[in-house]
Amino acid sequence: MKRSELFFNFILVPIDILMVFLAFVSAYSYRSKMEIIYIWPYDQYLHFVLMVLPFWIVIFALAGLYSSSKNKRFFDQFASIVLGISSGVMLVVAWIFLSRTFFFSRLVVVYAWVFALIYVTLGRLLVGIIQIYLYRYGIGTHQLIIIGDGDTTDLIIKEMQNNPSLGYRLIGLIQTKNNNSKNHSKILGKIEDFEKIISSRQVDDVILADSSVPEKTIANMIDFCHNRRIIFKEVPNFFQVQTANVKVSSLATIPIVEFMITPITGWGRILKRLLDTIGSLIGIIIFSPFMIISAIILKFDSPGPVIYKNERVGKAGKKFFLYKFRTMKIEYCTGDKYGGKSAEDLEKKLIKEKNERVGPVYKVLGDPRRTKFGKFLERSSIDELPQFFNVLMGQMSLVGPRPHQPREVDKYQSWHKKVLRIKPGITGMAQIAGRSDLDFDDEARLDIYYIENWSLWLDIKIILKTPFALIKPRKNV
Repeated sequence: MKRSELFFNFILVPIDILMVFLAFVSAYSYRSKMEIIYIWPYDQYLHFVLMVLPFWIVIFALAGLYSSSKNKRFFDQFASIVLGISSGVMLVVAWIFLSRTFFFSRLVVVYAWVFALIYVTLGRLLVGIIQIYLYRYGIGTHQLIIIGDGDTTDLIIKEMQNNPSLGYRLIGLIQTKNNNSKNHSKILGKIEDFEKIISSRQVDDVILADSSVPEKTIANMIDFCHNRRIIFKEVPNFFQVQTANVKVSSLATIPIVEFMITPITGWGRILKRLLDTIGSLIGIIIFSPFMIISAIILKFDSPGPVIYKNERVGKAGKKFFLYKFRTMKIEYCTGDKYGGKSAEDLEKKLIKEKNERVGPVYKVLGDPRRTKFGKFLERSSIDELPQFFNVLMGQMSLVGPRPHQPREVDKYQSWHKKVLRIKPGITGMAQIAGRSDLDFDDEARLDIYYIENWSLWLDIKIILKTPFALIKPRKNV
């Protein structure tokens, strides 16, 4: 770890102490001004706060708030903040109960919890902003070399360019093949000269982005880097990704490794369905005014039904009708109950002429079939709101891969079909990453990662990030 990172990790402790202390002070001040109640004298209250502060810091450490992992995303850090502060408050409540103290107003504890969430989060955001600002001047950045010259390397470089907060400065690339790289000026040499290239430069991190490199070569590179205190990372190959979800058991005395499809089993499945039921009901209630207004405008905008039922493929290949607000004139909607064969023929023609996506799933750019109001509905994603009813009925989930039409699924490659292992979702990893502007292969990779690394908190993070993804500018629809 670099000195600047050690400094920022160290400074988090006094900042957290200050923020929690200010939270308790704010809670006392706010509660004492609300009404005349019994409340401890200020000096006695402060003595109590100072006594519990060290325990809070220990809880924060156990919650992973002082871990040295680099580039921990804010939503992951916020989860640890919520866990740490909630555990600290529970400690205070337990102390009150066990000591049988005639305590001050219990609402003070509630207010302290709220203020602590706000203050600690703001404190850490401030530290993060300062750290990102210093990255611009090369202070604290990790000097990086990437091994590989293919598409994965280009994606890593693009990600670093789009997210300077990652804190990397690219020194250059080491070629593993004779591919024509987009980054000619960054090529330092070939993999055969790895040790010579690394030895002649100040390097902090090495990322291997080519999964075809032999294992023996990788082992030698790891030893070489570790001997020089250089961090070595690797983009996993297909088998390594496949083995990310394994369960070890035994059959008599024989060890058995089960390659699990997804963590969404047992209680995970129950919790996900519970989140879907509650979330869809809340979504229907909150967005009902938008849906009612949209339905009324659609009735006046063009003749035809308000809701368009489009056949899609769900979990395990089961077909269902996905609900959307109709965005096209009725004669252009595909399906036997709508435009029929003529609509399908027109769609095939438009796909051939204006398709903007690579892969089995199409996207007609500037689709002429849309009504003016339909174009607005799709740009704002209001056309997707009726899918809350699909979720409530159990056909879909709030979070999951997007469902596609049968004729699109028929064109899937075998590895694409992994996205059919769980229920499709209204939003998902691909939607917060780039929505329909991604090529389908990239979309499928993100969805497969979600399937194999699911957690309830991951669902919550995706849901929280979705509104921000919706307001990002998109290509013309």
